[in-house]
Amino acid sequence: MQNYPNFKVDLTNCDAEPIHIIGRIQPHGFLLILNEQTLEVEQVSENIGNFLQADPAQLAGKTLQALVEQEEYEKLISQLRSEGQANPQLLQLQGEQFFGFVHQSQGSLVLECEPYEQPSGDEELLALTSAYTNFQAELDRRSTLIEQAELTVGFVQQAIGYDQVMLYRFDEDWHGEVIAENVKPGLQSYLYHHFPASDIPVQARALLVKKPVRQIANVSAVAVDIVPYLNPTTSSPSNIIRSELRNPSEIHLEYLQHMGVQATLSLSVLVNGKLWGIIACQNKTPVLVNFWKRQLCYNVAQAFANVVLAQQEYRDQRKFENYKVIEEQLLERIVNSNSVNEGLEKNRNSLLELSEATGAALFLNGNMYTTGDTPSETALRELVDWLTNNVTERVLFTRELSTIYYAAADIRQQSAGLLALEISKFNKEYLLFFKPEILEKRIWAGDPEKPVQEDTKRVHPRKSFAKWEEIIKGKSQPWSLNEIEIAQLLVKDLIAVVLRNQKAKLEALNTDLSETTSKLLTKNKRLEDFTHIISHNLRSPLSNMLGLYDLYESNPDPDTTKEVMELMRNMIQNMSATIDDLNLILKSELEQQLDHQEVSISEVVEKELQNLQSQILESNAQVKTDLKVQTVKGPKIYLESVLHNLLSNALKYRSSERQPVVEVSSWQEQEQVCLAVSDNGLGIDMEKFGGKMFDPYATFHGNKDAKGLGLYLSKVQVEALGGSLSVVSEPGVGTTFTVCL
Repeated sequence: MQNYPNFKVDLTNCDAEPIHIIGRIQPHGFLLILNEQTLEVEQVSENIGNFLQADPAQLAGKTLQALVEQEEYEKLISQLRSEGQANPQLLQLQGEQFFGFVHQSQGSLVLECEPYEQPSGDEELLALTSAYTNFQAELDRRSTLIEQAELTVGFVQQAIGYDQVMLYRFDEDWHGEVIAENVKPGLQSYLYHHFPASDIPVQARALLVKKPVRQIANVSAVAVDIVPYLNPTTSSPSNIIRSELRNPSEIHLEYLQHMGVQATLSLSVLVNGKLWGIIACQNKTPVLVNFWKRQLCYNVAQAFANVVLAQQEYRDQRKFENYKVIEEQLLERIVNSNSVNEGLEKNRNSLLELSEATGAALFLNGNMYTTGDTPSETALRELVDWLTNNVTERVLFTRELSTIYYAAADIRQQSAGLLALEISKFNKEYLLFFKPEILEKRIWAGDPEKPVQEDTKRVHPRKSFAKWEEIIKGKSQPWSLNEIEIAQLLVKDLIAVVLRNQKAKLEALNTDLSETTSKLLTKNKRLEDFTHIISHNLRSPLSNMLGLYDLYESNPDPDTTKEVMELMRNMIQNMSATIDDLNLILKSELEQQLDHQEVSISEVVEKELQNLQSQILESNAQVKTDLKVQTVKGPKIYLESVLHNLLSNALKYRSSERQPVVEVSSWQEQEQVCLAVSDNGLGIDMEKFGGKMFDPYATFHGNKDAKGLGLYLSKVQVEALGGSLSVVSEPGVGTTFTVCL
């Protein structure tokens, strides 16, 4: 019988080999599978008679009581049913002592026994303990990983006496490399040789995590069947993946025979619970390593794993702190810039300081930033399109991009390796880091691609383990955890800055919208007033014109006709003037965009004084100027209109009791420029008219030339510029109008 009744294994299907249901064990111990509730025997290894007085054919359905004395049975039940079972336990069966290994599987108990071997004496135990203590102390003193690995394989070889002990480290593709070795003279060395991932298939690597110590005492030994193969309770093969004695895969045994190996001991190096490597021990002749020494070697493997972890954490933390300082400095410069785009544009070279990458590209806010050695812009945009459409993970890293993105074969000189971090898939925003192709010379233990075909058409493992060299192309240096984590941190911080800026922009837009809404409401109110003005100012003359027409129609003589026509002409002229005034108001209300420019205040004042020269001469007015600010930014036509209205009002509403004095002044008030026109004229009763000061057609002195539009238009124009127009006045003293922009 093979390991499986209906399954044959070769290199074409070894990845799918169901090693958990192998139906055979190694012969240096025996196995019983018991019903967990009744302890009745369900399956047994055929070699049990080599260790106990028992016939496997007679044990089915019987309890352990059929195998042992009553006193032994009671103690055995207690040991098997104890919670938190220790492995191994010292069991006594038929007066013989055994190492007993017990575990649960599919409602059954798997009991395995190896003959108990007592240490040679206290001296041997003391020597082993002392040697292990010295090993730990020396391991801490070694400063490099290779030195620590060399010390480890040397100690293991000394402890078990094997011909060859290797420390085998996995890479990210699960290929292995021997980084340290102790080998007896005359044997082939595999130091720095590589072994393909197919040598240890997926399910075998998973087993190395669950079962970190695994011994094959005799590669050529005849395996022992478990009978029956199908468990009678479950009608399926029993899962014995955690077994101490489970027979190895036949393909693995053939592999070891081709290497000339007859005994192996493998010790998993688990770093943070993950398979980092193996301490692989090989011997040219069969040898059984007892439990004491296996346990010692397991402790050694754990000690080495701890120093690997400590060294990684120290190295990674120190390097990560350096990266973090660079990332924080870059982010601070971005935050202190006017925008994220500007900050990135000025500091794009800092991206490369965050990793061992030789090129970087950032797609953000519709812009692309590159630094270092990167593919062309076209190739980068095609890569981003591929990431958007095909990659669901937020972080993608690979040292061989062309295996998942075939177009990368043309750009592997710059980007054999890619670290890609998604910022926004919707906006096609990514942070990309690139590493170039390295031409790596790799030494294999035999050609990993050429298993030997035989006449049976079964694909056997390679028979030659001679040195075989290969140049590895299309790969970059691997990405470290530090590089991945610092890039993730940068992306998180960039998103935070972008969101903060977007929030500020939204708040500014909301403020602008509120201001615009307020202005529109004010403007609508004024336009509503405008309709009332139209209704009032046009309805009355139209009604009068209808009345005159009725008068003419009732008495159409020449005298009446002449009188009506003269009155009609006056009304039409007045209506025309009113319409002109209303057009001026409407134009001011509807004006939205005006050219802003630096305007000379003195030039505008001089121009308007010249326009008002006749009124100045007529009134013998004295005009003074005190311009502490010479220029102001705004539409010149508005400033001219406002100054004209204010100056003409100062002259128009002068007092007959004193010489008119008008003063024009300007000054800086915080962030505003203020302009004032003061006079010593009639003044205004603010208590009476203050609320109507800037209403259209509001007049206060009965002047026949007053229309009440100047101040209204001035206020509209000043507020259109975001400024304010205020007034201080006292009857008989004078008035000051102040404009602040």
